[in-house]
Amino acid sequence: MTDTRYKSQRGDYQLEQAVNFGYIDYRIKYGCPTNTYLPGNGLIGQHVSRANLANNSCDIESMLRGTGSCNMVIPQAEIVPDLRALKPLNLFESQPAFLPDPLVVRREQRPHWQ
Repeated sequence: MTDTRYKSQRGDYQLEQAVNFGYIDYRIKYGCPTNTYLPGNGLIGQHVSRANLANNSCDIESMLRGTGSCNMVIPQAEIVPDLRALKPLNLFESQPAFLPDPLVVRREQRPHWQ
């Protein structure tokens, strides 16, 4: 027979529940960023939660995966993405870049070019 002593005692159960609730509290308070920005100049890309990118992220993901697209009884409603407008976070001010006109090479500019 298996020994179930470590799972069936009241103190062990309360300790396990305290650990679980502590983890949930940590995820709610410290696991989610307060502000989300897009990477600007001087920063590399980061992992962003789908909940920070759109307000209806689960609906968008279901639409992209095709969940419910083959339901002929109740057709899936059209999903309109509700995206959040994120601002970029720049580390320094940059000057605007000026690009030259496109290079045009004509045939008569090179010798012996026929």
